Amino acid sequence: MSIYFSTLFVILTVEMAILFVLVLPLPHRIRKMLYKTYFQLTSNAQFKTVLYIFAGIIGLLFIDSWKRANIPVTLYHHAKSDDAELNTSTQVLATRAFNQRNVYISGFILYFLIGIPTVLSIVRRLVKYQDHLNDKAKEEGKKGETKTVKDVKKGKSDKVEPSIRELEETLHEKTVSLEGLQTQVENLEKYYDEMNKPLPSKEVPESEKKVQ
Repeated sequence: MSIYFSTLFVILTVEMAILFVLVLPLPHRIRKMLYKTYFQLTSNAQFKTVLYIFAGIIGLLFIDSWKRANIPVTLYHHAKSDDAELNTSTQVLATRAFNQRNVYISGFILYFLIGIPTVLSIVRRLVKYQDHLNDKAKEEGKKGETKTVKDVKKGKSDKVEPSIRELEETLHEKTVSLEGLQTQVENLEKYYDEMNKPLPSKEVPESEKKVQ
């Protein structure tokens, strides 16, 4: 009986410790790790089978202890008799107390078997919500970095545009002056060609040739 009681008490203590850890304000990583461990265990078919068998045994123990604890015990000392032998047996009272104790222990074990998955479902929602917030914060951070880079580029372009305009104006002036120089060179070449043309030779008339 002591081993039986010790086993039930250890199981109840473990469940209480698990529930106590789950309700603590743990960091996001630890909560996520706990939920992943629970998800992996519940995804295993063998673990689920063992858990169902264990819950069934504890349920049968609860029902049996409940029935035994509610068996009416006749208290003979309530009877109107002076016989000292008509007293309730101590063994009967002890058995009833043991059954009541088993009712409480098995009932709390079943209660925690239901409460732990319920708390873990809340933890799952908290983990999911925190992951959503972290992803949203990362997206906003990336958008902020992109916006900063664009602003920097825009600032640089604003600074570069005036210098480009100045260079374009200078280039236009140089182009105009170069075209003017080319026109002057062409005019000078034409003038030089005209100046270097040979003069036309004068022909002597035939009458003058005969006189000679």
